[in-house]
Amino acid sequence: MKTKQRVKMVFLDIDGTLFVNGRIVPKSAAAVAKLIENHIPVAVCTGRSVIHAQHVQASLGIPYGIYFNGGLVKAGDREIFALPFSRDVVRGILESAERRGIQTIIHTHDHAFSLKPIPPEYLPVLASYDFPPIACEPTMADRLDDIGVFQLNAFMTAEWDDVFEREFPECYVYRWHEQAVDFQRRKSDKSIGALHLLSYLGISPEDAVHIGDGGNDVGMFRIMGYSFAMGNASEEVKRAAKRVTSSADEGGVADALAELGLL
Repeated sequence: MKTKQRVKMVFLDIDGTLFVNGRIVPKSAAAVAKLIENHIPVAVCTGRSVIHAQHVQASLGIPYGIYFNGGLVKAGDREIFALPFSRDVVRGILESAERRGIQTIIHTHDHAFSLKPIPPEYLPVLASYDFPPIACEPTMADRLDDIGVFQLNAFMTAEWDDVFEREFPECYVYRWHEQAVDFQRRKSDKSIGALHLLSYLGISPEDAVHIGDGGNDVGMFRIMGYSFAMGNASEEVKRAAKRVTSSADEGGVADALAELGLL
């Protein structure tokens, strides 16, 4: 393990890393506070939207964020990089879902809404993943061509995944629940957003660490000089990281940062 002087930036996944069972892990929260006290830049690096991540950031005092798996990057209120869907893809997915009776949620850079009321059976799915309240705004259908859409959620079962990926090759379907998926830009990856933020801050990827637990963290593991998979990650994700730390609920973030000599 290299010395702490080389680690100049810390990227942290949220779900299954900082956030477990509906709460931020206290041991890891204390570790993040120490990083910020020591003036080490910290960014959340997540598939969540801005509004889905902001309460975690606010609780921890983290100023930087990579959202929508690299589709949007912010430094405080300043937008560093944005890669929304094309308008045709957004319209196409929504129309295809509508024909099949599939409920959707639309995410812009600062807003999440549905065009129809979300059926009650899906509300526990959203609650289990710490989603903020989703407004029903049917009039937004007339504004879709004028806003940047970074992600779509759809409540559908797995037999539809390949169907939508064939119809919309610009997207990939990321399944996060047996009843729910994200539609994301195929060229989007956490690592793309991270590289833009590192360039903005003047930091080399070799001097940064990423800590995460999911398949969407693998790109970060490959390009960062340091990487840790959580103990609760799958074996495939663990193999992609340079190191493995303890599980999220044991404070694996704090343990990884201690191993790096940052605490």
